[in-house]
Amino acid sequence: MSKIKWLSVDDPKEIYQNNQTSIVFKHSPRCIISRIVLKKFEYDYAPSSKIDNFYLVNVISERQISNELSHLYNLNHESPQVLLIKSNKLLFDASHSDIKFKDLININC
Repeated sequence: MSKIKWLSVDDPKEIYQNNQTSIVFKHSPRCIISRIVLKKFEYDYAPSSKIDNFYLVNVISERQISNELSHLYNLNHESPQVLLIKSNKLLFDASHSDIKFKDLININC
């Protein structure tokens, strides 16, 4: 069971059109690497007052949302991929084995 309360995304605007700090984890349930990285990310999670929302985007079933985020922030589509967003600004992104929760909490939000 995850220690993170993951939110689903109906519209990407709910992520980037607010002043909150959000983490978006783009995940493919078909990819073993993505599953491993997600579990490690969840395991390393430590509560932080800097992060308001955690969104989990399934890149298979929510491909349009994933593509819109990639386009908006001029990123290559990758999975797994993590984005740290605040006030419509991408503060940090990482993919595959570069995804580490501790890197996110050390960023000045």
